Parts: sequence; structure tokens; C-alpha cells
Amino acid sequence: MTDTPASPHLDEQPSSILAPRPPARVRVWVLVLAIVLAFGAGWGVASAMKPTESAPSASPNEPTAEPEEVDDHDDSAFVRVATRDLDDFGDDLDDVDITLDEDGFWRLLSNAVELNFNVSQLLEHDAPASIEEDWADGLAQLEKDVDTIEAGITASSSSAVRSAVSDARDTIEGLRGVVSRVD
Repeated sequence: MTDTPASPHLDEQPSSILAPRPPARVRVWVLVLAIVLAFGAGWGVASAMKPTESAPSASPNEPTAEPEEVDDHDDSAFVRVATRDLDDFGDDLDDVDITLDEDGFWRLLSNAVELNFNVSQLLEHDAPASIEEDWADGLAQLEKDVDTIEAGITASSSSAVRSAVSDARDTIEGLRGVVSRVD
């Protein structure tokens, strides 16, 4: 007769071993991991979207064209792209509100990624000298607002997220006012 080692039966185990881990701990780690990945993806995308400068190559037989004169006093391009990106940020804040109404936790994480991406887009714009300081201050506040939104998501606090979204909307309106001062 062969001796087989006794294997423990689940019925003989103390109940604490059979109890599942608290789901809150698992959710927190999953949330932290998702946020870290979202930040990494957001910054990676923003970094990849920076235009690279390359000198045009001219062959010796072709005459080189004079560079086009650019009017340094025409800031309409800044106004156009800044307004577009502020509108996009506002749309993404609307998406956060909708997601909160629908209790969509995972979608909130993707909303946070979008907000970070929008902030990085706004940071890429060179503001005219007349508003440069106010623009930078507004963007710094917007970054804090997004951090507060993310903290609310991490804490699973809908009220904290809604409050931070409201603050971000106020910051966006302030930035629109700054952009409107461009001549």
C-alpha cells in the first residue's frame, strides 16, 4: 500500500482562509495601476505629437526661396487653436458629468486621460506676450483642477469629482477671458 500525503480539505480550513480578499483593496490597486498607465499613455501621446523641426533640403541646382514673412502681431492662429482646445476640454468635462450620472467607473478613467491630453495640448500653445503670464497661470490652475478630478475618481467620490469639474469649468471660462484679450 502506498502512503499518499494527506491533502487538506477546504472544509477543514479556517474560515478566514476561505474568505475572499476585500474587493476595495483590489479596486484601489486596479485604479492606481489604471491611472498610472493613463498618465503614461497621455504624456507619451503628447510627447509624440510634438512637431519635429527639420531643415528643408535644397538641391544645388534649385534656387532657394526666401522665407515667407510672418506677421508677429497676428495672433489669430493662437486664438483659433486655443479656443478650439478649450472647447474640447469643456466637451470632455461634459463627458465626465455624463459618466458620473451613469456610474461608469472605467469610463471615468478614460475621461481623466482625455483631460490630461487636453491640458498637454493647451500647454503646447505659445501665448502672445500680452497674455503670456495669465495664460500660464490659468493652465497651472487647470492642471490642479485635473489632479483634483483624478483624486476624486481615485477616492470614488462623485461629489468630489463634480466639485472639481465645476472648478475646472470656472478655470476654462477664465482662460477664455484671457484669450479674448488678444488683439
